[in-house]
Amino acid sequence: MNHKSLIHDIIDLFVSFYDGEKSEKLESFLYDLSKREHICKNYSAISKVIYSLSPENLEKLEIFCGINSNDSISSFNFEGYLDSMKLNEKDKDNLQHFERHIVLSCLQRQYIDDITKDVSTEVDNAKSRVTRIYSEFVGILGVFTALSFALMGSVQVFGNILKNIDNPTIGNVGYVLIVGGIYLILIYLVIMTLFIGMGKVFNKDSKY
Repeated sequence: MNHKSLIHDIIDLFVSFYDGEKSEKLESFLYDLSKREHICKNYSAISKVIYSLSPENLEKLEIFCGINSNDSISSFNFEGYLDSMKLNEKDKDNLQHFERHIVLSCLQRQYIDDITKDVSTEVDNAKSRVTRIYSEFVGILGVFTALSFALMGSVQVFGNILKNIDNPTIGNVGYVLIVGGIYLILIYLVIMTLFIGMGKVFNKDSKY
């Protein structure tokens, strides 16, 4: 069994005892682990296992190691086991290294998760802004397209109306003024409707 697989099994054992009573089985296992310096001081393998844990198991491991616990030392967390076990200096140092590597990896995992969460939020915000800008661009393009057609149509209509005053009389001049005025009012209403609609789309707090 390679180091990573063995460390993974060790971490799983810690997770399973994260909130239980003190276990003789786990204590015996820790005695055996304290003899394996190559496991206890293999930070690379430990960090890889920690980074691969699910959020639930990571939280349980942090409780077992006292990272998220209000009690600095209890009978069933890692520090509590270390204090109750009779170890020589070398074996105790091995377990302390193992604990420090776990704690450091957990803290690094938390930091990376926080950064990733912030980046994901920024990406979502950027996507939202891009979508809004695209919608606004399409809306503005649609409004000015409608204005262009309306103005081109109005020029043609005014041309047709003005043909009626080749020989101006009171009657046809009055007709042109009345019809032209009505048409200008209609064009004005169309333009105002388009701009008010555009304002409501882009500024939802607008009163108009």
